[in-house]
Amino acid sequence: MKFFRVFFSILTGLLTSLFLAVTFFHYSDFSSLTDRLFLVLVPALAFGILFHQAFPAISAWMRSSHPSARPRASFLLSFLVTLNLTYGAVGFLREVLRTPFGMFLFTSALMTIGTTLGYFLIQRAADSFRNGFLSRPLNILLVLSLPVFWIAFIVAASQFPSMFITDYIRVPQEWLGLFLLTAFASIVLSLFLLTHHLPLSTRLSSFFPLSYFIHNLPGLYAAGMFFLIELIISRSLNHPALETNTVLFEADAGPWMTILASPESAPINRSVHPLSLILIRPLVRLVSGMMGEHYALGGMIVVSAIAALCVFMTWLFVKRATNSKTYAFLFAVLLGSTATHLLFGSLAENYIFGAAALIFFFLLIQSGETRFSFLVPAGLLLFGITITNIAQGIIALFFHKFGLKRLVQYALTVLALGILLTVTTNIIYPKFITFFFVPEDIAFEFNFVSSSEGTLSDPIRLSEPQSITRKLNVVARSVLLYGVVGPNIIEAVSDKPPFPTIDLKTFDVRTGDLASYRGLSNLPLALWLILFAGAFFMFAKTLRTSKHTPLMLGLLGVLGFNFLMHLFYGTELFLYTAYWVYALVLFIALAFSDLAEAAWVQFGLTLVLFALMVNNFNFIYSIFHALVPFYTATP
Repeated sequence: MKFFRVFFSILTGLLTSLFLAVTFFHYSDFSSLTDRLFLVLVPALAFGILFHQAFPAISAWMRSSHPSARPRASFLLSFLVTLNLTYGAVGFLREVLRTPFGMFLFTSALMTIGTTLGYFLIQRAADSFRNGFLSRPLNILLVLSLPVFWIAFIVAASQFPSMFITDYIRVPQEWLGLFLLTAFASIVLSLFLLTHHLPLSTRLSSFFPLSYFIHNLPGLYAAGMFFLIELIISRSLNHPALETNTVLFEADAGPWMTILASPESAPINRSVHPLSLILIRPLVRLVSGMMGEHYALGGMIVVSAIAALCVFMTWLFVKRATNSKTYAFLFAVLLGSTATHLLFGSLAENYIFGAAALIFFFLLIQSGETRFSFLVPAGLLLFGITITNIAQGIIALFFHKFGLKRLVQYALTVLALGILLTVTTNIIYPKFITFFFVPEDIAFEFNFVSSSEGTLSDPIRLSEPQSITRKLNVVARSVLLYGVVGPNIIEAVSDKPPFPTIDLKTFDVRTGDLASYRGLSNLPLALWLILFAGAFFMFAKTLRTSKHTPLMLGLLGVLGFNFLMHLFYGTELFLYTAYWVYALVLFIALAFSDLAEAAWVQFGLTLVLFALMVNNFNFIYSIFHALVPFYTATP
């Protein structure tokens, strides 16, 4: 046994050193045989000693209290999963890492930590196959659908090289040798942590944050997968063309990337987002600052992470309401798979931040929170990102029997602090944001109510019945359909020097055209309408008996508020869908909550979910296809 250990250590050290000498140290450039021998043998001796010392720990761990091969299989699987994710991460951050040394530090840290934590997670997943979440075939199917969804987006994006190339998630060829060597060396470090700190990890399993983490693993898994999905879409869509010749549903994604992520920032000049510069920008800059001149990568990471947070908070909300992990997982994935979440969870805009603030506010209400010390900061998040969203918070509190007096006090407190913080923002960023309480500044927003240009607004005219019918149709489709089931988009192309310009829409105010559903897209549309109608029926049936009635009334109030407001405000209403799609999803989850464990409900929801995933994959793919000529035309 000792001979084998010594022989294997020397052989492994020699092969490692020879690989380094040939790959990195220009072995052939050394003309002297003596120099070549020293170049190879001295590091080989050092590696051999380290490997020799590491073998007892590895052998002890392999034999320790585990008679089966399960620990080894778990460790190997953890290593392979971490290796693939690290490979993609190095490719994504290649411009930031810059040098082989930077890549070495990043890879060694991520591989060591990821493999160690992954070992425990895979052990937990193995236990779950016997008597936990993964013991049900339906849950396994749902879990496996997310990697398939992710890979599908990678394949789809790679079809358009002007938007996405595989080099974005691939280790550069010149780094590959060092990357693999570093990754395999991390095995030793990971095994050291496992062998020396395994008892500590057992004690920590009862520690609240860790136990909370373990208890919510399915939700965290769903959030993590949507983080990866959104990153792929984000890397494809956030392109310089967004500031020159491309408009996505009237979003200002190009300017907002500069506003939130660049070192200098830029003026917002929209009074309806009074606190974005002090609420959102610090978080984005914290990550973007690490990216140096490639700050846009930080913006993509943060936006995708916030989209993932929305998925996790949906899981928490539904699980708290029903105590059913399968049901909660279904609705978490459902939210992430909606058309609006896939798009605005990847574009560098402020809408996904507003959606996260709204879901968080409903989580607070669901927990029975009444203290101003929590509700006021949460309300400032709503108000500061988009001022009209505070109305959603007030509506939710009203139906939760907050009390009229306290509600007025709450609204005045948020308004007063909002004014003071807006003033503070203008001191920190002079002339970057206008004042929502100054008539001249807020007057700009009324262009979206009634505009002489005719392209910024589509007002209802009581003297023209057809305008009422048209607007009701536009708003109903936007609120109930488009944000969940992506339609066939309208491509408005124009010749604007110096480049041709494309504007993707769901409603073209100039022609009156509305995005439609054709062919197979009618199937997910029909399933969604059946689901929503069924939810409304269940709500009416249990109105007097359900413990969730106040929350459901609040969510319906949110939908009603948005419906009424957009009868008068805006034209391209898909832009705002992030502010109510969450309400649709949470309302349906609560409406069917009494049937959360019913097999027919879960299988029915799975059918709706898979139909939406296919449809909204095609929705994003159609956006890629429409944009690629215009991205190509942008230098």
